[in-house]
Amino acid sequence: MNYVSRWVAVAAALATGVLLYFGSGLHTIPTLTWLAPVPVFLVAPRLRVGAAALTAFVGWLLGLANLARYLLSDLELPVVALAFLLLLAGVFAGTVVFFRGLVVRGHPVVAAFAAPALWAGLDYLIATVSPHGAFTSLAYTQVEVAPVNQIVSLTGPWGLSFLLFLPAAVIAARKVMLVGALVIVAIGTCLYGVVRLHGTPESQPVKIAVLSAQGADDAGWPNAGGPAILDRYRPMITQAAQAGAKIVLLPEKIVDVETTDLPRLSGQFQTLADSNKIELVVGLTVLGDGDHNRALIFHPDATAPTAYDKHHLIPGIEPYASGDQLATYNTWGLIICKDMDFPALARQYGRLDVSLLLVPALDFVGDGWLHSRMAMLRGIENGIPIARDGSQGRLTLTDANGRIVAETIAPADAPAVLIGELRTGIDKTIYTAWGDWFAWLCCLVALAGALWLRSRGRRESIRHGQLRGLPVADLPAGNAAGDEAGDHDRPGPAGVAGGREAPAGSDGVHRAERRRRRDRARQPGGVRALAAGAPDAPRQHRT
Repeated sequence: MNYVSRWVAVAAALATGVLLYFGSGLHTIPTLTWLAPVPVFLVAPRLRVGAAALTAFVGWLLGLANLARYLLSDLELPVVALAFLLLLAGVFAGTVVFFRGLVVRGHPVVAAFAAPALWAGLDYLIATVSPHGAFTSLAYTQVEVAPVNQIVSLTGPWGLSFLLFLPAAVIAARKVMLVGALVIVAIGTCLYGVVRLHGTPESQPVKIAVLSAQGADDAGWPNAGGPAILDRYRPMITQAAQAGAKIVLLPEKIVDVETTDLPRLSGQFQTLADSNKIELVVGLTVLGDGDHNRALIFHPDATAPTAYDKHHLIPGIEPYASGDQLATYNTWGLIICKDMDFPALARQYGRLDVSLLLVPALDFVGDGWLHSRMAMLRGIENGIPIARDGSQGRLTLTDANGRIVAETIAPADAPAVLIGELRTGIDKTIYTAWGDWFAWLCCLVALAGALWLRSRGRRESIRHGQLRGLPVADLPAGNAAGDEAGDHDRPGPAGVAGGREAPAGSDGVHRAERRRRRDRARQPGGVRALAAGAPDAPRQHRT
């Protein structure tokens, strides 16, 4: 085959890196995300397997560099945390090598679907085992792209992961029939989204106030900064109630309180709920008896507060005991910040027919956009409206289809207020009912592709693939299809040496065979003619 030069590979890696850098991360340009895999996918079939893997790895790692500062500076994680980026680059490299292997063996149609399926399946497996859940999924890059984002209500985020790689695989497979399939998938996805966007549940709107007061989180109660924090929130809560808010949502971890002092502090919040006739949602750090990151809803009818302990804690930052129970009140669900990075946990609330999710949260300034959009995708997946209080990030109200009803930035050094109305009610989804069925389907498709990759095709199919102009790299003559096969010194058809394309001007005979013929030529009598069918007779090219 005609291999591309190393400079073409370098250019492809750089192009993929730049496109991914701006198409993903804490702020995204959605169009660039679709384009990011294309350069590497295009050149991979015309690179040797090692070069293809290296090109893909370097390109993806360059793009993921947009998270390095966030991990090391904002989250203050150790340098070893960057190993996770290496893992993600390795996953992309493996996907590209998988695609390349299928294409060079003459299976471009299989490659076009199996490679995106492998990527989506691995995305699901990473989210299942990672302490950060689905944080690294590319699906969030499309959360504001309606109606494409509605596909997650059917497939979960894994559907978007698959779709993001499908165009690159189709383009690189270079089959006209695949373009038609891609058009059908695109039209079907958009039609599904349009229909779903017109099916929002009708209900009476409820006015919600989302508040963020200036001041550090984790202020101690009652002897440190806790009382000052409460004093900042008190007039904001009263003003929100006067504006008609029925629910007032405060951020995560606004005060640290010992278990023994919790009843006294709870009494302060209960008084605010009673006097203003509001449902008051508060995030606290409760110390003692294991320490918990806890959210409570204080009700105006003097019933006991509804409590929820955060399930998924930030490794190295939150040394608390994790919760294991859901919390609901009046068909509303309570969940905290990072818990929204985990599709399975949000889906549990969907299965309880929760009509509104209330989310106390605390962002790290720069990640406010991304974390708010991750929560929005959970809402689309399960058809649940969400009120999220991301102090030092974004305050958001989104409907059951993930559309932004109201939003504002909550700076770290100033108060922020967001008041708006949400129509409560769940818009039931296939994803809520069936779970991660699409991810498992992708795993099966990828497995089928792997079996196809290992299967032995007929020599004729390889030759005919070459005659059609398909890129065939490192294919030995005979039935073996692996790059490392040991029969490369077997003669191939005319113009192909040992199953490889011969250089221009070559007679198509492998150098090892040519060497044996020269040795025989030096022997007395020269080279004797061989009868057709003799063991050493060169094979004839059959059409």
